Amino acid sequence: MTATASYNNATKVITVESNGLPAPVSFGTFPNDNNPNTVTEQDFDHDFLYRGGTFGIARTFDNNGYTHDGYIRRITISVNDLTLFTNNQISVNDNIFVHFSDGLKQKFIYKGTVFTSIAGECWLSSDDQLDFIVDTQASTPVSGTYEYYDQRNGRTETPLGAIGIAGNGVTIYNPSAGAGLNPPSGFSWVAAGDLPFVSSGEDSCGGHPEQTGQYHYHDPHFLDCWKANSSMAGYNDYYGSTQYNGDNIRHPDGHSKMIGISFDGFPIYGPYGYDVPFNNLSGTRPMRTSYSVKDSEAPGRPDYGSTTDNPPAGTLMEDYEYVEGTGDLDSHNGRFAITPEYQNGTYAYFLTVDENNVDNTKFPYIMGLTTREVIDTTFTVSPVQQGGGGGGGQGGGGVVPTLSFATQPQNVTVNANQTATFTVTSLVSPEDGPVTYQWYRSTDGGFAFAALTGATTDTYSVTALSYMTGYRYRCRIAGPVGAPQEASNSPLDSNQVLLTVTGSGGGGDTANRFDSTSGTFDSTSQTFDGT
Repeated sequence: MTATASYNNATKVITVESNGLPAPVSFGTFPNDNNPNTVTEQDFDHDFLYRGGTFGIARTFDNNGYTHDGYIRRITISVNDLTLFTNNQISVNDNIFVHFSDGLKQKFIYKGTVFTSIAGECWLSSDDQLDFIVDTQASTPVSGTYEYYDQRNGRTETPLGAIGIAGNGVTIYNPSAGAGLNPPSGFSWVAAGDLPFVSSGEDSCGGHPEQTGQYHYHDPHFLDCWKANSSMAGYNDYYGSTQYNGDNIRHPDGHSKMIGISFDGFPIYGPYGYDVPFNNLSGTRPMRTSYSVKDSEAPGRPDYGSTTDNPPAGTLMEDYEYVEGTGDLDSHNGRFAITPEYQNGTYAYFLTVDENNVDNTKFPYIMGLTTREVIDTTFTVSPVQQGGGGGGGQGGGGVVPTLSFATQPQNVTVNANQTATFTVTSLVSPEDGPVTYQWYRSTDGGFAFAALTGATTDTYSVTALSYMTGYRYRCRIAGPVGAPQEASNSPLDSNQVLLTVTGSGGGGDTANRFDSTSGTFDSTSQTFDGT
């Protein structure tokens, strides 16, 4: 075994230790004519937040409720919410994934203030209305709550160097060679796939060592080596226990198995996913990338040609553009979907190949030019044997803070007309900082929660009236405010707590309420039992 892993369910941190060698999978001969480096054993310790089975950082607008009338799910947004759109935190053509309380999970494309009636798009129909167009009509108006997931954290450029870890412990790099191999000034060679114009000496597995001796993968060709001689089938039970038509890197229903994990915490799958993202009975097929070669050269690029001075189209990173909707995958080369491992859904990356010839790989190969969430590479890398010289770009970034509740709210029992008070204490690690608070109330036993106007401190108090018995409350914290990075688990909800009101009390709107247990309604000498 070249890699071992452990997972802390309390902190959601996964730790992977590896020597960096692809064994039991083979690798090519190094040094070779195009690569002078030798593959050496490494000592890796990767620690990062695992987000498998999630969609990223959940958010809500100030009004945590929607109404559904016809084909429109409408959310009322506040002046504060509107600034998210006017200052381009949420931009036109951004993806917004929404999980509604009735179970609907759907990705929408934000179209700004431009009217749309196309299912899967959303637009600002007014300064306080955000309309989501769905493909299922509501015969009568309905309502509920939701959480949404946008691209604000997903604008982080995918760094050079290690961006993920494969199932055999080999690190995964992005498709760029950076400034290596003398590209035209201001540009970068593609270091992966079937089109490299200047070879970095990669082997048939799509991997090669850098100057430190660290062997790594750039493109999906490593799956061919995994399947050869059933190499990975004998590595562990996950790859060996099931297969699809002789392919042990796919589940029996044809969906790819996980082949690694990105350092932003999301799983990486092989090229096959379900035809319909949230329908596991829809069949499987290779996932299509939404990147393609530009029709014309990028500004400052030499003309498309056949020489190093005028390199062919597709050989430079800057030759590619992302076009929303042209494929199955987003700009990160991933999507929101269910998978065999995550029946309730997850965000996941997919390897990309030519759908007409899966032996040919397609840009960006593994992950896109940005990541779904911020890459967290707090791991250490210490070469056991020196491979000579410096190394490629290392994924960086400081420690991402996390939120927790030092004190959870408690159930409260009071007499009618007395004050009920709920309190939380928040904590930000590793260094404490300011957070925002928002209290929510549920009147239906915890199925749906609505934000309480003005309840934005660590304590919430309310005059308890008799009819409020059974109401539930929770607090949501977010932040830290003003920090360089939002907490990895922001926003975070507290436990739900119960309000119990004793005694008949009075006041409030109880004077006009109908008591169904004892009251009678006298109408033309008829008596109606409210029970």
